[in-house]
Amino acid sequence: MDKVAIYEKNNGKQPLQAELLAKIAVGYAKLGQQDKASKLLAPAIQTAKISQDINIRQDLLEQLGIIYVEMGQYDKALQVAKSLQEIARAYQEIAKSSHSHEPTAEIGSIDIRLKHITDRLVRAGQYEKALQVAKLISINVTSGSLNKKDYIISQSIIMSEVALKYAQTGQKAQAEQILVQALQKAKTSDQMVEIAFKYAQVGQKAKALQLLAQAPQNAQYPDNNAEVAKVAKVAVKYAQVGQQAKGEQLLAQALQSINKEKYDSIKNFYLTDIAVDYAELKQCNQSIVIAKSIKDYPDYKAFKDAYITHDGLIVGAYSEDVFAEIAMTCAAVGQYEQALQAIKETKYSNNKREALTVLAVEYAKKSQYEQAFQVLKEDAESDYKKALLSSESDFAKNLLSVESESIKISALPKIVEQATQVEPPAKAE
Repeated sequence: MDKVAIYEKNNGKQPLQAELLAKIAVGYAKLGQQDKASKLLAPAIQTAKISQDINIRQDLLEQLGIIYVEMGQYDKALQVAKSLQEIARAYQEIAKSSHSHEPTAEIGSIDIRLKHITDRLVRAGQYEKALQVAKLISINVTSGSLNKKDYIISQSIIMSEVALKYAQTGQKAQAEQILVQALQKAKTSDQMVEIAFKYAQVGQKAKALQLLAQAPQNAQYPDNNAEVAKVAKVAVKYAQVGQQAKGEQLLAQALQSINKEKYDSIKNFYLTDIAVDYAELKQCNQSIVIAKSIKDYPDYKAFKDAYITHDGLIVGAYSEDVFAEIAMTCAAVGQYEQALQAIKETKYSNNKREALTVLAVEYAKKSQYEQAFQVLKEDAESDYKKALLSSESDFAKNLLSVESESIKISALPKIVEQATQVEPPAKAE
């Protein structure tokens, strides 16, 4: 009895098996064996239709959408995205008659899944299909980026990202038309600021500056650090569109305002973001100075039950590790020495590993492969070996040893990808 028959015997009650079969289908599709691929996809399609568990159904629909893109079946990917939208609409109806935040949270989860399908379509050069999926997104969602900095998922921002891809493939008129539509859909100053940056990227700097001028500029908000943080983000965008002095001026005002905060826990929260903002302005030395002023880093009290090496390295991860974020941001803007300095200050083993991986990949993006491997060979190994040689528990030693190797395991494929990556042209549809 083959795998599909076993699945059918269980009446679609094995969603994990269905998902694995679907992934195998991609391999067959790439080999040109569409019949086998379609047969393996059938269990995932069936489970997505009949599953009573809404999370399983959403997971499978997202996987199907991504798999259809990888198989080149873009119309089917779009249909799957529309199925996800139908679930979101059902939640919207529930939200209208309910005071609970749960329906809104579920809609946000679906929007993130739609964003993932959009990203795959963009990577495949299917910009028109990507735009159609982007327009299915319902609400704004805060999610995490590569560097754990928050970003907003919204129709307007994703549309502007697709517009940029059109511009990069020489379709400037189409890009400008989509940007106009995106701007019309923008509902917050955060979204407008992001779209302003996209205007600059497609060569319309005057329009970008016009939009930025409408964003929050006053950092002197008494007892309103959230508004000050918005000004800091505007500062970053000014710098990114070539107005470095204006960006530095606004960011300095924001820093001055945040430093007046009386409560250390609140101040630390906002200083973390502003430190990273300075790194985005390519002022990584200042960024590290600000980070060192943050009290209670690392927070050993919160990790009292974790394994801590004699060198003060916490075996684990912290979602708001300021030095790791600075390291990854400095690496992204080409300030590699400062990135290494920030990595040395990082006190959480998983965050240190991730930052080292990002730095190695950023070297590879610049075709500096020798430096990329040097980061993995010397900086990663020496730091972890130092911890391993101290008299730690066997469990902690094993964890650190695995992490040391996983730096190379996670970084090497990405370095190879950078060496072979070619941007696909937009395909006619």
